[in-house]
Amino acid sequence: MPEITAEAGRFPPELIRIGYVIGAHGVRGAVRIRLDNPDSTVLSSVQTLVISKDRHWTEYFVIGARLAGRGTFKVHLQGLDTAQQAAALRGALVMVGTHQLPAKNVREFYYFETIGCEVVTTSGSAVGKVEDIFSTGASEILVVRNCSAEHLVPVIEPIVKELDVLSRRIVIEAVPGLLD
Repeated sequence: MPEITAEAGRFPPELIRIGYVIGAHGVRGAVRIRLDNPDSTVLSSVQTLVISKDRHWTEYFVIGARLAGRGTFKVHLQGLDTAQQAAALRGALVMVGTHQLPAKNVREFYYFETIGCEVVTTSGSAVGKVEDIFSTGASEILVVRNCSAEHLVPVIEPIVKELDVLSRRIVIEAVPGLLD
């Protein structure tokens, strides 16, 4: 598989981070991968992974992947045959091409699709741009920043009125206390 040199540590836009290598598993070159989303099953369905370490990226064919604990997978990659090769990848980022992601259902989105979206209120006031998103278990939280403030916006129906990733725009209801 090709090795790609990163330019200033930036990922190509068609790749998204899904986790990182936490170490080797066994003596035959399998790696243990911890997913950023512990509930994800994306490793069960992808054909290739991109592993990034020290600003170099290498694409690997996935030979097999199985759940090894909540959010952790044991993964066999073509070209990794020894525990030493697998151990050398400890700490590496694991990415997948967006074309390999499962189809979304109606009213679903991928976290990465919200990054950079402009957030405005129902009255048209600019709030900022989404810089991050995380899950609390109860809901997803958008981290929205402008030049002077950071707002944590829960992705729940009473607040998020429109989430249009194609137009890069999210409309929210500014309930009392949300933007203070």
